[in-house]
Amino acid sequence: MQNSHSGVNQLGGVFVNGRPLPDSTRQKIVELAHSGARPCDISRILQTHADAKVQVLDNQNVSNGCVSKILGRYYETGSIRPRAIGGSKPRVATPEVVSKIAQYKRECPSIFAWEIRDRLLSEGVCTNDNIPSVSSINR
Repeated sequence: MQNSHSGVNQLGGVFVNGRPLPDSTRQKIVELAHSGARPCDISRILQTHADAKVQVLDNQNVSNGCVSKILGRYYETGSIRPRAIGGSKPRVATPEVVSKIAQYKRECPSIFAWEIRDRLLSEGVCTNDNIPSVSSINR
C-alpha cells in the first residue's frame, strides 16, 4: 500500500512529502558542489550513478530544485541538516516590543498593525530580523 502523501518528482524519483533526504545524500550533494558541480550536474550524477567516483545513494533521483534548496540552506547556515518539521517558532515580541505596541495603541486606538510595524522599525525598537508579523501584532 502506497503512502497517500508520496509522489514522483520530475526525474521519476519517489519522495514522501515532509520526509527529508537522508544525510548521506545531502552530504554527497555538498561534496559535489564543492568539487565544482552545478545543481543540474549534481542532479544528473545522482540520477545516473554513472560516475565511478559517486557511490550509489539509495537509488534516489533528486530534482534540481531539491539540490538547489539544500545547497542554499548549506550556504546560508553551514548545515546540511533539514529544518525542523513542525513545532513552534520562538516568540519574537519581547516585553519591550509588547510594551511599545501597547503604548502606540493607547496613543492612537485606531492605528493599523502595519503602521505599528513601521513605527517599530523607524524608531529602532525592532530590525527587519526581529519585527513581529502583522498577525502577531493583532494578537
